[in-house]
Amino acid sequence: MSWYKKSQHQSAINGKSKQSARNFIYRIVGDLTKGVFRDEDWSNVNAIWKRLDEYRIENNLVDTEYFKDGRGDLAGKMWKFEVPFVNNKGKPSVLYGTLTAHFAGTVLDPTSVYDISFVI
Repeated sequence: MSWYKKSQHQSAINGKSKQSARNFIYRIVGDLTKGVFRDEDWSNVNAIWKRLDEYRIENNLVDTEYFKDGRGDLAGKMWKFEVPFVNNKGKPSVLYGTLTAHFAGTVLDPTSVYDISFVI
C-alpha cells in the first residue's frame, strides 16, 4: 500500500483505534457541519477538506454524485471518501465516509441553501 509509508508518521489519527480515529475526526470537523449554508462554491464543504488537511488526515475522494428525491427533484450532493491511517496496532487501516449536502432552498432554486451531514 503506497499510502502506508507516506501516512505512517504524519496523520493526527495514526496510532488510534478506528473508533478513536473516527471520534477525533468528528471533533475537528463538527463545528463545520452545523447550520445552513448559502454559497455557490461549496465553501463549507471545502472547509471540511481543508480542516482534515490541516491535521494531515489523508482523505481520498472515491465518488461524488448528485441525488434526487422521490419526486425526481434535485435533493443534494454526496461525496464518498476514504481515510487511510495506521491504527493502534501498527497496521494499515481505512475509515470510509460520506459528506452530504442536503439541499434546502426554494422550489425554484433548491441548491441555494444546504445543510451538511458528515458520517464515517
